[in-house]
Amino acid sequence: MFKIIDNYLATEDSLILKSMLEGSNFPWFFQSDKIHFKNNANDLFNNHFYHTFYNDYKVNSDFYHHLYPLIDKLKPLSLIRIKANLTPITQKLVEYKPHCDQDFKCKVGIYYVNDNNGYTVIEGKKIESKNNRMVLFNSKIKHSGTNSTNCKNRMVINFNYF
Repeated sequence: MFKIIDNYLATEDSLILKSMLEGSNFPWFFQSDKIHFKNNANDLFNNHFYHTFYNDYKVNSDFYHHLYPLIDKLKPLSLIRIKANLTPITQKLVEYKPHCDQDFKCKVGIYYVNDNNGYTVIEGKKIESKNNRMVLFNSKIKHSGTNSTNCKNRMVINFNYF
């Protein structure tokens, strides 16, 4: 079971986050992963960018404080990981293989930073990438995402927490 919450943050807070992640001073880190795509027999490469705000019980980013509106609204007892993902535009929309973020039971939140034609699949349902949307679910539920083909990139912030 999952929950979709539109207009998760106040409009001003949402715009500040989006502006920060699109800014020229925000550090994105390149990662080239060889992963399997759903319904595709060939191995393909998924090149994307990430930024880890929080991991291993500590803040990992000078930009962490910009997430306070999201964290305050989530009200976690404890954080596990907070990571932003940026997937550049491609010509073909590709759905990635379903996965779980953690090997143990916790909560997952996916915050959508921008509007695009990418989506997340949870329990067979497609959840559109819509700016200022939050999706909440249990980490034992497999989910998958996509890239996008109609904008410069697809950006989400992924929260794992108790």
